[in-house]
Amino acid sequence: MTKETLRTANLLGAAVLGLHDELKQSVEKRSGRAGEAPAALNAIGHQPGLSNDALSRLLGLTHTGTVRLIDRLLEDGLVERRSAARDKRGVALYLTAQGKTVRAEILQDREAALAPLVSRLSAGEQKTLGTLLGKLLNGVSRDDSHKLRICRLCDSRACKDCPILVPVTPVDSEAPPA
Repeated sequence: MTKETLRTANLLGAAVLGLHDELKQSVEKRSGRAGEAPAALNAIGHQPGLSNDALSRLLGLTHTGTVRLIDRLLEDGLVERRSAARDKRGVALYLTAQGKTVRAEILQDREAALAPLVSRLSAGEQKTLGTLLGKLLNGVSRDDSHKLRICRLCDSRACKDCPILVPVTPVDSEAPPA
């Protein structure tokens, strides 16, 4: 490994850790919950009708852990369970009006934490960084589940041309509206 590769890798590691800490603090404060609660709200908002099983895979949690998380979000009035339209034994997850508001605030807080850093770069540097980040994301993503996990807090509106081609998890699209 060259000195430049070592230095760049070290800087990347420090930047990733620093950004992670900023984002984690920001989204956990907004959601009122630690751990994967903010990501769960974002995922359910992005894919209404998501099943417990799909959410479990996306978050990398056990089935039991996901059920407990959803129970807490239900208690907070952020999520609701509905019977799945395709399989009445199944459960489809949806955000409540309050959950949609909190999700929007989480994404705003995420943007507020990241935008000042990116805005330090010129438009050309931002484009170059975007291209390089796409290459890095492709290098780190292993399979479809891992891709979804990487993007669990992404703002899907900001990334219409996802560089890692995140698949959409099948949802209960036939579920009746609330």
